[in-house]
Amino acid sequence: MRPKKDVKLKNVADALGISVVSVSNALGGKRGVSEALRERVFECAKQMGLDVSIYGKGEEKKKERTLLPESATIGVVVSERYISIGTSFYWEMYQKTACEAAKKGAITMLEIADDDNEMYSPQMIARKEVDGLIVIGPMREVFLKRLLKEATCPVVFMDQQISDCRYSSVLSGNYYGMYRSTRELVKAGHKEIGFIGALEDSRNIIDRYYGYKKCMRESGLKINRQWLISDGTAGKTRSEIVLPEELPTAFACCGDFSAGLLYDKLKERGLRVPEDISLASYDDYLQDHELSGKLTSYHVDIEHMAKCAIKLVLREMVDPSAAGVIYEVDSYVVCRSSIAKPRR
Repeated sequence: MRPKKDVKLKNVADALGISVVSVSNALGGKRGVSEALRERVFECAKQMGLDVSIYGKGEEKKKERTLLPESATIGVVVSERYISIGTSFYWEMYQKTACEAAKKGAITMLEIADDDNEMYSPQMIARKEVDGLIVIGPMREVFLKRLLKEATCPVVFMDQQISDCRYSSVLSGNYYGMYRSTRELVKAGHKEIGFIGALEDSRNIIDRYYGYKKCMRESGLKINRQWLISDGTAGKTRSEIVLPEELPTAFACCGDFSAGLLYDKLKERGLRVPEDISLASYDDYLQDHELSGKLTSYHVDIEHMAKCAIKLVLREMVDPSAAGVIYEVDSYVVCRSSIAKPRR
């Protein structure tokens, strides 16, 4: 039935003998209304020709609430490279994801993937133990192809975007986040600013590089290619940063882990942060390091990202056609003591 413009909430309320507030709550997916009454309200509204889509998308919320499996099992895959280093950004992301899943009445199953092994395949997928899957962090291309080929359930990516538009992704604000972080160095008066990050590691790093580049261009500053330095980390514990003899007055780092590695290299040269070199970074997650609590960094809202990922995978369990969404979670820069005015 096509919506009728002259049908109001009061018409539905009068027909059912309930208040207008109860009708509004039922259509808006709000609490305080039993499922039985909610069903009656939707049925009556449809029969009368009321356009329910304008009331907070209540019908979608109702479907999500009534159709989602009550005991859904969500698999979470994280590369061993990110877990083996101990307390890490992606370990925190998994914990937040598991917490959000529990709030929705779902359980999570973690698999630490050896994605360097070309023959490795996720066991939870092979045994069909999960109703949905969340992949946290960048993975090797060969492993990803095998995973997506074998998966028969919805797959959502966190902190990684792949070229196949059939899959949803939840990203942090890589481009503008790095732009804002670099901007703090510019505001302090730095004109010689390098970038630390391996562009071959992931699309995230590429986006962050372009955020850095945008800030430099807008500020009228030249980019010295000698100061575009790969960290070569990809989750490894061993530093692979090689610094040139001549250094800029500041560095924008693609992540806090890399900033810590750079700090150690600078310290080996007898250079201090921020007295000699200023640092700005991305993640706002640096644990058990001398630079912890001092590093200016773009804060990644892990909790919000986890909420989005759980929401997406649960929705796609009900409606597979909802896949292909890209969420970008924006945040802010936390300014600390790693930035000072340039000495030269």
